[in-house]
Amino acid sequence: LRELVSQQQQSSSSLRELVSQLHNMLTADNDVTNLFVDNRFMAIAKFVVMCGAYWTWCWLAKNVAYQSPDDSRSDTKNNETTESKETKPKEDARSAVRSEASRILERPTSTFRERYDATQTYLDALAKPVGSLGLLESWAARLAALQRTLEPTTDRVACLIFAGDHGAAAAPADGGEGCSLYPQAVTRSVLVGLQRGVAGASVLSKANDVTLRVVDVGVVGEDTFQGGNVISSPSKLVDGTRNFCKESAMSSEQCKQCIQIGKNYLKEVVAETKSKVVVLGEVGIGNTTSSSALIAALTSRPPEQICGGGAFATRELQESAVAKKISIVKKALSLHFAAGNDGVCADNVSAVDAIEKLGGAEIASMVGAMLQASELDLAILVDGFIVTAAALVAVSMDPRVCRVLFFASRSAESGQGMALEKIKAISRANDIPYDETPALSMGLRMGEATAGLLAVNLLRSSAAVLSSMATIQEILS
Repeated sequence: LRELVSQQQQSSSSLRELVSQLHNMLTADNDVTNLFVDNRFMAIAKFVVMCGAYWTWCWLAKNVAYQSPDDSRSDTKNNETTESKETKPKEDARSAVRSEASRILERPTSTFRERYDATQTYLDALAKPVGSLGLLESWAARLAALQRTLEPTTDRVACLIFAGDHGAAAAPADGGEGCSLYPQAVTRSVLVGLQRGVAGASVLSKANDVTLRVVDVGVVGEDTFQGGNVISSPSKLVDGTRNFCKESAMSSEQCKQCIQIGKNYLKEVVAETKSKVVVLGEVGIGNTTSSSALIAALTSRPPEQICGGGAFATRELQESAVAKKISIVKKALSLHFAAGNDGVCADNVSAVDAIEKLGGAEIASMVGAMLQASELDLAILVDGFIVTAAALVAVSMDPRVCRVLFFASRSAESGQGMALEKIKAISRANDIPYDETPALSMGLRMGEATAGLLAVNLLRSSAAVLSSMATIQEILS
């Protein structure tokens, strides 16, 4: 063939000469031997044989495979029908229960309870024993009810930490009660560590792919933090709160100001990070004492049942430190709410009065952040004892806040259990689902959002179960 092409390119008459030569060889018997010796003819002969073999194969294949086209089409249709019948139950089984849940989730008039229950029904249809994933299922249902979808978003998470100093933590010589084993100045030192990226929350936020923001709302001193992920609010309480054993921790105006700071910064960090989940945390020497007083006031429980060791200076609980804390809390409750010698308050203490008289700037800011999260239907991971105290104040002010709370850790402080019981009662009174227990029980008591950060991947796992796990019908099919 190469020779033919070469000859054709050299002369337009060479191809005709070749054809003429081939004709003469085919019609002359005495040239048959020469014919097969001619290389040019052999190339053409091979080509003809190959074309003939290919045509024969196509003809046979057509007659065997399509001998009865009508029957073939009928068989194909029957096969498609059979396949459709086999797959349709699997599709219907999943789509029916899923579409019903989605319908309720997406309906504008559905209540939180209806959305939660619809999601729980769908979770019960997944390939597992009913309720076998425990709290993961409750978290998945709560998350879906908030975001109104069976595929909730948890990839972007922000951590917002508020920091402030407490007047009761100042040394007695400086007008305080010395309620902590650590000096008040430690609060600022922790913020420096957070700014450098070496503190606990810094390390765990990186490990769990969480954006960290820290806001100084009441750290003592005019030196401000203005850089990196730690900033001082322009509206911060420069002197921190006052000693609540002698006067209200904050004025009404200061308290409102701190609550508003919390609202503003939550909106800001959510807008910046596009997060639908926020971990709340705190830093503040003395805030365990303040939180104990808040819980005692709002639950009408004696301080002995609320107060724990707080921040330990050693691995052993120091009973003398606990006794001192109980004494300080009783003194504050007696001053502001006329509590008796047992420190038990009447059951009509308002949350606004409690946070104003007993709270800290950082606790008030967390209350504001939770109130704002409720307005935006954002999930809040509640860190531990102090954040639980803030949650109790927030749900007492607005019960709808119960919807957005995901309790990350069982605190070593006994007072958390009292606060959770009260939150549970408020939830039930407003027909809002309540999780019976926090997620982690690891003896965590560091604060600084560390427990909440550890629980981030649990929340992500709950979302994955909801969006990706097969139903039992699909598995059995």
